[in-house]
Amino acid sequence: MKIRESFMRKRKSLPAPVVVGGVGGSGTRVVALLLAELGYFMGSDLNSSNDNLWFTLLFKRPKWFGAVTGKKNDLVFKGIEIFTAAMTGSLTPLPGELDFIMSAAAEMADSGHDHLGAGRGGWAVKRAWNMLCSEGDIDSTYVGWGWKEPNTHIYLNYLDDHFANLRYIYVIRHGLDMAFSDNQAQLFSWGPLFGVRISDLPAMLPAASLEYWIRANKKAIDYGRDMGREKFFLLNFEKLCASPESEIPKLIGFLGLSVTESTIERLSQLPQMPKSVGRYRGHDLKIFSRESLDSVRELGFEIEAA
Repeated sequence: MKIRESFMRKRKSLPAPVVVGGVGGSGTRVVALLLAELGYFMGSDLNSSNDNLWFTLLFKRPKWFGAVTGKKNDLVFKGIEIFTAAMTGSLTPLPGELDFIMSAAAEMADSGHDHLGAGRGGWAVKRAWNMLCSEGDIDSTYVGWGWKEPNTHIYLNYLDDHFANLRYIYVIRHGLDMAFSDNQAQLFSWGPLFGVRISDLPAMLPAASLEYWIRANKKAIDYGRDMGREKFFLLNFEKLCASPESEIPKLIGFLGLSVTESTIERLSQLPQMPKSVGRYRGHDLKIFSRESLDSVRELGFEIEAA
């Protein structure tokens, strides 16, 4: 499905977007900050984590899916068209598109966008109102546009189909640290989609979290390999924080930008290693299967003894 003709006439010169995603808590916030500093328009309705809340409103909807694979859902492509038009200032919703936005707002207002009920009530209404009132903020001062929302990896194949020259940045962080994180929204939203059983026992939650991390990352990375290096960039969060002077130029090269050394020096001050790195060493790892721990290593992370 292609972007509507009226949108293409208005935005012929608009490049394909740069999109950032990953399992929740992977460090996507700092990547969005880097993109903004490089001159990308990342949206006008963001939270403190730099998530694009219009994407959250329209797409954090697990009910759309019954399985990881299968026939693509046309509703997703329709949502991408509406989201793109809103981001680029060409949204003049037809009745069906207005119904789509209001339906998303009603669903979100009723149940929220995570297992804790975040986004209920006025939050959803405000997102829809902001979207409908937006006139777009992209102009010649920006080098491009895009957005960050961790859940975008769920829709990677749709985004790749829709945008011919998509650039996707996938952020990955040590799975054992992620397993012991308080941020488990994606596990509860998408775990069943990946066949992950979520136990009622809190002590077993890290094991389910790690299993989700493994399956979600493998799926995204495998798909990214098929996309090719020009369109998919795998960014290791710990490496970015440990060696920003060497990792940031790789990101800039992927984006096809040319910047000064002083810009790289300035950007290198932004990534900071969080105190939570290595927190898994304070926990008993016997709750994880040998296969799961091997998968962590296969995805590029060492496991150190406590």
